[in-house]
Amino acid sequence: MVRRCAALAFIIFLVSTVSAAAQGTTSRVLGVVTDQSGAVVPGATVTLANEATGVSFNTVTTAAGTYTFEAIQVGTYAVTVELQGFKKFVAHGTPVNISEPTTVNVKLESGGIEQQVDVSAAAPIVQTSTSGNIGTTFEQYTIESLPIIGGRGRNVLDLVLTQPGVVSGANTGGGVHVNGARDRSWNYTLDGIDNNESSAGGSNFAPLRTNPDSLAEFRVLTGNVTAELGRNSGGQVNMVTRSGTNRLSGTAYYFDRRPEYNANEWENNVQGVRKQNFKQKIPGFSLGGPIRKNNTFFFVNSQWLRLDRTVTVTRSVYTEQARKGLWRYSTTGRNQIAGVSGASVDANGNPIVPIGTYDIAANDPQHRGLDPTIQAMLAEMPLPNTFNLPTTADGLNIAGYTWQAPERERQNDWVTKIDHVFSGRHSAFVRISKGYQNTYCDNVNGGLAPFPGVSCLVNTTRDPYNVAGSWRWNPGSSMVNEFVAGVNHFTFDFITPEADPSKFTVVNFQVTAPHDYEVGNLRTIDTYQIVDNLS
Repeated sequence: MVRRCAALAFIIFLVSTVSAAAQGTTSRVLGVVTDQSGAVVPGATVTLANEATGVSFNTVTTAAGTYTFEAIQVGTYAVTVELQGFKKFVAHGTPVNISEPTTVNVKLESGGIEQQVDVSAAAPIVQTSTSGNIGTTFEQYTIESLPIIGGRGRNVLDLVLTQPGVVSGANTGGGVHVNGARDRSWNYTLDGIDNNESSAGGSNFAPLRTNPDSLAEFRVLTGNVTAELGRNSGGQVNMVTRSGTNRLSGTAYYFDRRPEYNANEWENNVQGVRKQNFKQKIPGFSLGGPIRKNNTFFFVNSQWLRLDRTVTVTRSVYTEQARKGLWRYSTTGRNQIAGVSGASVDANGNPIVPIGTYDIAANDPQHRGLDPTIQAMLAEMPLPNTFNLPTTADGLNIAGYTWQAPERERQNDWVTKIDHVFSGRHSAFVRISKGYQNTYCDNVNGGLAPFPGVSCLVNTTRDPYNVAGSWRWNPGSSMVNEFVAGVNHFTFDFITPEADPSKFTVVNFQVTAPHDYEVGNLRTIDTYQIVDNLS
């Protein structure tokens, strides 16, 4: 009795988790087998074989002539149908993509089983607005062929911008919106395991910045998403890591970008500012193959990013006269920067309207002079080099200082995956992904140094890892169970480099302070996940 109750409870648990199936990394292959007259053919043996690994599955058509293979990993397969009295049928190059059922209907021809009919895979079915889960699958060939080297390395998620209804913005959340949804309404999975930064989320907050060479494919859903996906109303991105095959193969690459390849921006030329320094180096490699042919396979990938660049920024600074305590003002109207209607100064900061002067030191009844702490801060502030920026300046007392603020990024990523076939009924994989990223003077998080020669405001460190394990069990000809478990770990550390509290700004300067107080913070997030799909 106890055994029966335990078995019943286990079955209820499996059935209760079926709704999570679409979050996995597999799909199904199905079809109907008929003869030349259109009558269904029961009892035919159907074999589905991965053309890269040789791993195969078998089933028999039902009384209605149908067959189904559940929980099939992505890849390219051959479908073989055999029955005495009919020619052997083989469909090569059948693609299986994430959560996109593949239909291969077969029409058998009369003849000897030693005779064979070979066909190529049919064209993919065009999606309609009523089919659910509208989106695009990016296969390995597409990922490798399209240019995706941006300002922060090789980010495969840049391909999302090629989809209808997807637009980019310019905020720290990543600024990628799907059909009007917030840019933080994204959901990412990697091999069926959560890959989200749950405290912030968004199109720029996937903890692991998966590089293109580590992926077999990924699917982007942008509309009409079915209920089981859940979590967020924006885009859904499901990525699948590559696996090794029976053929030992690999790649090695090196991408190099230098300032010599770039032209200066028009604004910089006008202001006499040299072009931004942008140096980006991305070496990496991939290697995969058999440990034991048709049985055990491995895949490894590693990539490094070395980025050194400068960002053109304009800071507010006091003019030379204002530092001496001589506060100037226009006697005919408002103080205005150069280049606008009613300007008070020309492009070199020379007054072009009648001005008056207020001497702060001469009007100090105690004649104490400028505070030494403020004098020390002003000494670290450069003189202005532009008088038409920023718009908050007035040209006479506050003007702009434009310079190239440095930023440096170091990123390392690696992936290891092992696939193993225990038997025709049991197979499994384990995948470990690890990343590390240091950004010194992080511009996205307001960390650039205010001026040359002073400390950055913020350095950031990301330290994520993602682990997934899957076990596929086929207990019978009409039942498949897929178990997936994993963990997503993410640490994000904001570090304030400034160590001298005496330099922190304690007054409102009305200009950019050479030192600012930034509170460092650290957040660590661990997401554990177990999914069991019974079909």
